[in-house]
Amino acid sequence: MPDVDLDGVTIHYEEAGDGPLAYVYCHGLGSNGAMFVEEDLEWYGEHFRTIAWDQRGLGQSGQAARYSLPLYAADLAKLLDHLEIELAVIYGVSWGGYLVQRFALDYPERCAALVIDSSSSEVNATSSQDWYQRGEFARLGPQALEGLQSEAAFEGHRALDASNAPEVLPEHVDSFVAQARAIAGTREHPLTGELHRISCPTLVVGGGADVVAGAGGSVVLGRNIPGARTEIVQDAGHGVYRDKREVFRPLLLEFLTDNGLIGS
Repeated sequence: MPDVDLDGVTIHYEEAGDGPLAYVYCHGLGSNGAMFVEEDLEWYGEHFRTIAWDQRGLGQSGQAARYSLPLYAADLAKLLDHLEIELAVIYGVSWGGYLVQRFALDYPERCAALVIDSSSSEVNATSSQDWYQRGEFARLGPQALEGLQSEAAFEGHRALDASNAPEVLPEHVDSFVAQARAIAGTREHPLTGELHRISCPTLVVGGGADVVAGAGGSVVLGRNIPGARTEIVQDAGHGVYRDKREVFRPLLLEFLTDNGLIGS
């Protein structure tokens, strides 16, 4: 269970496997890598040198003085430096997909390929409000829902209410709020207009039954990242890598094979 100090913030990571190709798992909003480590790391370690890490202020990583999307991406670059990994396949689910986009835009020379699962590069006004309010609930508690008129951001969306409000540990609140606000902020400051600069092979996957993010964001990503391969798994929910392992894993290996990153 290694921890490394990266310029004032302690980052926890787990690693399995070896070989020439590294695969990095970036978790979702307010989460950590523990579930991936428990349920998936062994399989990935049989195919790649695989790293799962907890983002600043979350999981077993330390708290930080500041939080922002560029800082999360910078942490990943420094972690790769520490691990002496020059190039990696960078995977991100949900919020992790935003982190992956920022990383690819800021550190293109470190990306062998991207895999973006159940994410987007922008949100509509209703979704922006929903993500912002999730952060406010984590910060303020139930009073954040007083007078809130929850609306679905898309057909099938499960909007915020008392039944699905986030449970966040006190030590994780600052990072959770920063991430929720960063997603909400892509209403006014979308990443979409920058995606044309991504030049590495990219696989975009989404779930047709995703009630958290929907599949529309995956379609936007696929249309705006040059040469991206987009796969919408119609009966998959949020996080295709976990919800439909029997579909995602062969798809991932095929994508990496087709782009010459692993042997057939």
